[in-house]
Amino acid sequence: PHRADLLSQLLDFGLSPSLCLRLAEAAANEQHPERAWRLALETLGRSLTVTEDDILTQGGVVAMIGPTGVGKTTTIAKLAARYNLRHGPHHVALVTTDSYRIGAFEQLCTFGVIMDAPVRLVRTAQELREAITGFSDKSLILIDTAGMGQRDLRLSQQFTLLQDAPQIRNYLVLAANALHAVLRETVAVFGRVPLSGAILTKVDETTRLGAALSAVHEKRLPLAYIGNGQRVPEDLLVARIDALIRMGEEFAGLYGEPAEHDALALTFGKRLVNHATC
Repeated sequence: PHRADLLSQLLDFGLSPSLCLRLAEAAANEQHPERAWRLALETLGRSLTVTEDDILTQGGVVAMIGPTGVGKTTTIAKLAARYNLRHGPHHVALVTTDSYRIGAFEQLCTFGVIMDAPVRLVRTAQELREAITGFSDKSLILIDTAGMGQRDLRLSQQFTLLQDAPQIRNYLVLAANALHAVLRETVAVFGRVPLSGAILTKVDETTRLGAALSAVHEKRLPLAYIGNGQRVPEDLLVARIDALIRMGEEFAGLYGEPAEHDALALTFGKRLVNHATC
């Protein structure tokens, strides 16, 4: 029953059923269980892409977008602090479009004071363009957007604001501890604006990485950074595929419970599982 065992392992990794089937198919000719597992993970790794630390290397105008509570503001603080450490002070400016959440501007101002970075609140596309122009002497402008649910009717206003400034590179911030269905919907909705990459946060709060990896895989969205804690700027890692796969394996080993045959049949369909055990 090698294929059923492999499907069980991949499901335990947290991957979506459709991706599990594709990876199991890629390893179908390998009879040795451990080699089949390694081949499946290698196939997964080849299907993922990363951005190679582009924000901290290239600078530019960068916006963090995503739902409420995923850690956009904290991620901006980490990136700004890292940029200061690498390039020296006075190169970063902070902008927020979040006039909805109480204390959002004040929180960003606190980070700005700590890092000696100017902060501006904008409410319209015109104000955003003026802020970007006004900070033309800065090599990195980080934009903190309002956190909204993927079904919030105000999202279209947010998208219009960002699309009116074409030089902005948008990065989708995703919480790694969210369910795959939620992540998939989030990527689909926020993908209505051009996305340069994704940042995974709350990696320290999840027991599975597979759901997040499945979501970015489905949309061919490159990964930029990994947030694995609240410390600024320490808890931010440049996304590396081999490290992500290794981390996912560790989580599955610590928290995983192999799926029983009946559970596999419910997930993949009895015909597929019965075929896998032949």
